[in-house]
Amino acid sequence: MIFRISGTKPEACELMWIWNLKGQGWRMVTEGAAQLKIAGIVHNDLLGRERLRAWLRGIKASERTPPAFVAVEYDQNMFRQLAAQRPTLRALAREEWPDSSESILDTIENSLCYEGDVHEGVFPGVETVWLDKGRTVKDPTVVSAYAHDRLNLYKSFVARELRELSDANLLTMSRTAWARGDPPEIGGSVRDAKFARMILDRLRLANRGWAVAAIGSSHAGEVEGSTADRLRSEGIKCQVSFLSP
Repeated sequence: MIFRISGTKPEACELMWIWNLKGQGWRMVTEGAAQLKIAGIVHNDLLGRERLRAWLRGIKASERTPPAFVAVEYDQNMFRQLAAQRPTLRALAREEWPDSSESILDTIENSLCYEGDVHEGVFPGVETVWLDKGRTVKDPTVVSAYAHDRLNLYKSFVARELRELSDANLLTMSRTAWARGDPPEIGGSVRDAKFARMILDRLRLANRGWAVAAIGSSHAGEVEGSTADRLRSEGIKCQVSFLSP
């Protein structure tokens, strides 16, 4: 439930009293306060890099200032280890689909962990907030075999054996990745709580600016307890775009 109270001066911000549906009373926020533009993505989307880049460029064209930060769903050190395997993924893809063009192989190579650094080409110098900071995995092969596991996943997106992948194949694989995406967890997860807390803390330093987050679609949805839902309950204006094919 939201009540709005408009300021009487032209420069005044619009105020909102928001009832916290989780039962903790009313909260007053300023509509001119920090805003978060969220890209809901699927991590295994082969065409996700170009789609996310286009979305970021569209935002850049509509804003007068750069974002205060871009939040991504990685630990920085783990991201570096995973992204370093892009050439390995390309080599594996070349072996699997040997007649594929170099541009197709470029797309496959650059799809690995695409959401972790694509923003750097659109907003150079803007701070990256690593939402999974401190995350570790018990099995080290989860990291060391990441490119091999990703290739096997991509192979499962193709209905039959092929020597060559086409643009049409990549689009079908992209759609399959979205169809198999993780469903939202009702009530959210421990990671949703962590992501929302980190974004909220950083937004409070933004001084009525704006920021970007590229997170999994399950975290971006309107389901109770998701990252986006938790931020909205704190009065943050969230503009969510699901970057599906």
